[in-house]
Amino acid sequence: MEEVETDTRRGVAPPAPESEQGLPEARPRIALLTPYTGSNFGDGAIQDAMIANMRLRFSAAQFSGISLNCENFVQRHGVGAYPVCATGMTFYGMAGGGSTYTSQQIENSNQPKVLNGASRWVRRLRNALGKTPVVGFCLRKARLRTAMVRSEIRHSLAGYRFLHAQDLVVVSGGGQLDEEWGGPWGHPYSLFKWAILARFARVPFVIASVGACKLTSIISRFFLKVALRVAAYRSYRDKNSREIAAGLLRQAALDPVVPDLAFSLPLSEIRPSSESIRQKAGGRTIFAVSPIAYAKPGNWPFQDAALYNRYLRRIASVVSQLLERDGFLVMVWSTLSDQKVIQEIFEYLDDRSRSRLDQQMHIPEISSWKDLVAVLLDVDFLVASRLHSAILGFIALRPTVAISFDPKVDWVMEDLGQTNSLLQIRDFEAEDVIRALDRLESRRQQVTDQIRSYRQRVLSEFAMQYDALAGLAGALHPHPN
Repeated sequence: MEEVETDTRRGVAPPAPESEQGLPEARPRIALLTPYTGSNFGDGAIQDAMIANMRLRFSAAQFSGISLNCENFVQRHGVGAYPVCATGMTFYGMAGGGSTYTSQQIENSNQPKVLNGASRWVRRLRNALGKTPVVGFCLRKARLRTAMVRSEIRHSLAGYRFLHAQDLVVVSGGGQLDEEWGGPWGHPYSLFKWAILARFARVPFVIASVGACKLTSIISRFFLKVALRVAAYRSYRDKNSREIAAGLLRQAALDPVVPDLAFSLPLSEIRPSSESIRQKAGGRTIFAVSPIAYAKPGNWPFQDAALYNRYLRRIASVVSQLLERDGFLVMVWSTLSDQKVIQEIFEYLDDRSRSRLDQQMHIPEISSWKDLVAVLLDVDFLVASRLHSAILGFIALRPTVAISFDPKVDWVMEDLGQTNSLLQIRDFEAEDVIRALDRLESRRQQVTDQIRSYRQRVLSEFAMQYDALAGLAGALHPHPN
């Protein structure tokens, strides 16, 4: 079985001695900005990679989150957190310990607690007008808008105070230059707002290894252009994302490309394989399958029931063929919402395939990226659809067939020289997946060497980026106490 490297600093070069870096002893306070709720393991791996590598440079660094789930961030990653947004919208709102405002909550919060004579007349007038359909609708909308503006002002003022307690704000990896989840007033606006707040608070605002995805709105492009312009440092996880950013801000064309931060996870963050799955497999070849809920109605901004059902049928056919070949299957996921997809795939299996599941399939307990990588270390091949399913497979040095739903998956496969194992979600067939797995099996050592070579090649790029961020966090704003 292939193992990951034993170099304890795998993924980054070690920090230079203090005398070489010229950095004072410090306990920098670093805020990581991410649209992360805790359900996406790739986002979690990115935050852990940033934290671990910055602590190689500042062992006493303290990390807080600006995220969509404050409780999750504190529990998994840091000492504090602040909501990234003031109000929620479809596919972009606070979860867990955050505060999301519904129209009913906002209206209720604006009701007067004590009514004097004048306010009673105002209430009567408002109630009378409210019974008029058009006028009532307009009044409710106006109250909602007013309450949202007030909430936004309160959130920004408190956010400004939060930033005054920080030394660095890092837009920490992921596909953050994107409007798909929540539209222009979702994450594009959040990046714009926090960039402006950081400028007023005189805290360096940096953008590290981000990806660019869907950007069609003029409003989104304006928000992101300002955020890019304000940034003291910018980098992108692939050259295609840099090209998109350069379309927003010309200077971005000269910014560095530094791969997805998950590739910089130190070995100390990765749990070893338990070998339990290999024992269950009994010598069979082990295939991990990581599905996706792409286009599933109610789960994705883009919804296409026909496309989603086609995907389920094709993956079910892949599962059936691997079972027929006496393979051992491990069903995994890199986002919690994808876990439900597995049962939907099983519904498309025929009786013969279902009868084999007890002996030839395993569904492990997975609640974090560390769980997922530990499982992947125990398999031979991976079939993945999400970006970070593939990336975490590569971290485990596993040959991977990617069924791409988005260009970002294509780009990472290109970067690692794995386009021979790249398929498209809209037109792939089960036989295409089987043939790709056969090719990987015949070239397994060569593919593994390619993945290992890529990761070694990007070490210096990560080291330079983390050193640059350490300089901004420590040299500009030291906090020795």
